[in-house]
Amino acid sequence: MSSVSASARLIDELVSAVYGAPEAAHDARARHGLKHALHALARLSRSEQLLEMKRDAARAAGVDSRREMRAVLRRIAAHAAAGQGQLSLELSGGDGAGQ
Repeated sequence: MSSVSASARLIDELVSAVYGAPEAAHDARARHGLKHALHALARLSRSEQLLEMKRDAARAAGVDSRREMRAVLRRIAAHAAAGQGQLSLELSGGDGAGQ
């Protein structure tokens, strides 16, 4: 499996489409600038999407203020963390060793 994200691959393809093959050394500075601008745009898009999701969750919970929204989100996170407790380990001597 590749460690490169889908957005990084898409950004590389866009840069190649605009400036040609990466082996072409001309416009290396412009290629670099475009690549970083597109990465910044992807990060901004992700943060805006997360903010919209939080607002939608707050509206669904009937929250009116930011303070109430944060409290509701903290309660949800605490509830989720409590449900992810550590499972107990059961040791069995069923393999016959030492009996």
